[in-house]
Amino acid sequence: MLFLALVFGVSSGVVAFVYDTYFEAILKLVWEVLPQQAVTPLVTHLNTNVSWFPPLEKVAWVYTLATATIMGLLVGVTQRVLGSPGDLPEVVHQIHTSGRIAISQAPSMFVCSAFSIAAGGSLGPEAALLALCGSTTSYLARKVFGAKGQHLRNCALMGMTAGLAAFFGVALGGSLFSLEVLHRTGLQFYEVATYAVATGVICLAVFRGLKMESFGAVWEFELPFLEVDSRHIILGALMGVLAAGLALCFMHLHWGLKKLWLRMGLHEHHAPIKCGVIGGFLIGVIGVLLPPTMFWGEFEINTLANPSRPLAHIWPQGGIWGTGLFMGGHYGPGTYVLIGFVKLLAISITVLSGFRGGFIFPTFFAGTAFGHAMWRGISAIPHITPLIGGAPPILFCMTIAVGLETSITRTPLASTHILSILAGSSTITVPCLASALVALYITLGFPFIMSQRDRHDMSIKELEESEDDNGNIILIERLDGSSLLQINGHERNAHVNEIRANPSGSMDLRLHIDSQSAFPEDEEVGAIGV
Repeated sequence: MLFLALVFGVSSGVVAFVYDTYFEAILKLVWEVLPQQAVTPLVTHLNTNVSWFPPLEKVAWVYTLATATIMGLLVGVTQRVLGSPGDLPEVVHQIHTSGRIAISQAPSMFVCSAFSIAAGGSLGPEAALLALCGSTTSYLARKVFGAKGQHLRNCALMGMTAGLAAFFGVALGGSLFSLEVLHRTGLQFYEVATYAVATGVICLAVFRGLKMESFGAVWEFELPFLEVDSRHIILGALMGVLAAGLALCFMHLHWGLKKLWLRMGLHEHHAPIKCGVIGGFLIGVIGVLLPPTMFWGEFEINTLANPSRPLAHIWPQGGIWGTGLFMGGHYGPGTYVLIGFVKLLAISITVLSGFRGGFIFPTFFAGTAFGHAMWRGISAIPHITPLIGGAPPILFCMTIAVGLETSITRTPLASTHILSILAGSSTITVPCLASALVALYITLGFPFIMSQRDRHDMSIKELEESEDDNGNIILIERLDGSSLLQINGHERNAHVNEIRANPSGSMDLRLHIDSQSAFPEDEEVGAIGV
C-alpha cells in the first residue's frame, strides 16, 4: 500500500497540475487578456469615433453577461458531445456500488468543469479534481495492478483524497474530506485512512512543486483572533444553529427550483445545451448586478474581508454599476446579507443548469458573507463586547461558513481543519468544530447529497463484558436475538436463572450455560452493566 500511495500520489499530482494549468489559462484568457487587449481598445475606439456610442463604463457589463452565456453554451455542447461528466453525488454512488470511478467520464469532466468555472458559475475546481484523480487511480489500480473489490475501492479513495489535498493545499483536511463526504455521520472506510493521507501529502508536494507555489493561509482578515475561551466556543455553537437554519433554507430553495426547472423542461441530461445557455445567462445577470457572487469564492473571500481589495477574476469590477470597485469598496451589513443569499441562489442555479464543480468554497463564501453581516450587527449593540469576548469578524465568518458547509456535505472534521489552515488561525479551530457539530446534528434528517450512505460491509454487534470468579474477562455477544450467546469466541446456549440488580446500576446474572468444557453448569458469570 505504501508503494501504491507513492505511485498514486505522483500520478494524481501530475493530473492536478495539468488540470489546474488548463482551467487557469482559460480564466486568464477570458477574464484578463480579452478584456484588456481586445474589448477595452475596441470600445474606446468606437466611443471616440462614433458619436452615439457610449463610454466603456456604461457598456462593459455586457461582456460579463455575454461571456457567462457563451461559456454556458459550451458547457451544454460538451455534455452533448462527450456525454455526462458525472458529479459529486454520482462519485459517492460509484464508490459505494462499484468501488471505482469510471474513467469514461473524465474527458467530459475535464472540459466541462473548466467552462463552468470560466462562466463565473458558483462551483469550484475541487469536485473535478476529486473525480479526475479518483478515476485515474481507479484505472491504474484495475489495469496495472489488477486490484479488485475492497482493494480497488481503497485505491479509488486514495486518488480522491489526493486531488482535494492538492487543491486545498491542506493534506490532512483534503484527505479527510474525501473520506467523510461518502457518509452522513463520519468516515467509515477507516482502514485506508492513513494511506489516503499519505497519498494526499505526496500529491500536494508534487502539485505545488510543479507549480512552484507555496501553500498555507490564503485569507487575510483585518482583526486577528489571538485568544479563545469558553465564550467563543458557546458563540461558535450558536453560529452553528444559525448556519443550520441557513442550510435548510438553501436546501428547500434548491428543491423548489429543481421542480420549477423540470416543469420548464430544463433537465441537464435531456436538454444540456438549453440548460447551459439559460444557466449561463442567469449567472451573468446575477454577476452584473452583484459582482462578488461570481466564481467559486476562494479568492473573493479576501474581498469580503476587505472590500477595498479588487475582486479576483470578474471584469468589470463594478458590473452594471461601472468599471470601478463594487459599491466603492464599502459594504454595509445589508450588502453582506444580500451577497450571502444571492450566492446561495447562484449555487443552486449553477448546479441545476448542468455546470460541473464543487460547492465547498461557494458555501464557505456565503457563510463568510453572513458572518460579516452578523459581526457588524452584533458589534453595533451597546455593551455587547464583553459578552462575546471581543470576538473579531474571523470568528463569526468561519463558524458560520463551516456550519453551512457541514450541513450540506456532512464533513465536520475536514471542513474545520481546512478553514483553520486557510484562515491562518489555529485559535478558531474549537469554535469552528462546535459550530460544525451543532449544524451536523440539527440537519441530520435533511440530507442534501442523497447518495451518501453507510458502508454495506460493516455491521455493529452488541458486545458485553463480564468477569468470572477468578477475575478472567468474559466477552458475551448475542448472536441472533435469542438465548444463543458467544462467550470467549465459543457459541453457547444460555438460560437466565436469576437476575439481581445492584445499586450501581449493573445486574448480576446467574446463567445456565449448555457447555461441557468452558463453564460448569449454574456458574455465576458476573455483572453485566445495563
